Parts: sequence; structure tokens; C-alpha cells
Amino acid sequence: MDDKESLVYDLSIVKEASDDIEYLKEITGYFVDNSGTMLQVLEKAFQESDYDAAQNAAHKLSSNFFMFGLDEGAKALSRIDINLMNKEYYQEIPELILIAKAQGEKAIFQLKRDFHELG
Repeated sequence: MDDKESLVYDLSIVKEASDDIEYLKEITGYFVDNSGTMLQVLEKAFQESDYDAAQNAAHKLSSNFFMFGLDEGAKALSRIDINLMNKEYYQEIPELILIAKAQGEKAIFQLKRDFHELG
């Protein structure tokens, strides 16, 4: 299978702003540097019942995930945001966090690999 077929991310939306390689390195670097930390913040805040912090993290992350074509993770994060906002379905949230983390971690790995190779 070709590497491009197995990519979890999609830069189509990002490239609407610019397909300049320096811009792509910068914007993907931002995602790589911040998303892993924000996913940890989300998980810890939820575990500690800090639902406002968890909702804030999920809200910020969902738009970043959508921007990189990480639809499964973005939908999970949006669902977390809505559940916390409505104060309902808390039992769904741990599984949704796992979905977002799995896709996010794979995207971070691939973006590091792909943009390092462009280096």
C-alpha cells in the first residue's frame, strides 16, 4: 500500500490558505506541538471532574482536528464538548477521549515523520 493512502490526516483545508512548504511546516508544527498536550489536558480534566476545563480543551481541539481532516477524532471531541455543555452522557466521554487520542497520536506521528522528511 502506498504511504499516501494510509495517511490519517488530510491537508486540503490547510492548503486552502497556502501550500507553501514553510507555511505547512509551521501549521503542522503547531498541531504536533499542541494537540498531544491538549489531549492530555482533556483527559486529566475529565478524570478530575473539572468539566469546564475538559469542555474548553475538547472545543479547541475539535476545530484543530477538523482542520487536519481528522474527522473521527473531531466528531468525538465535538460530542465531548456537547455532552459536557449539556451536562449529560458523561459515561460516553472516556471512550470518546480514546477515539480522539488514537487518531490524534497517529496524526502527530505521521506529521512528524512526513515533515521531517521534507526537512
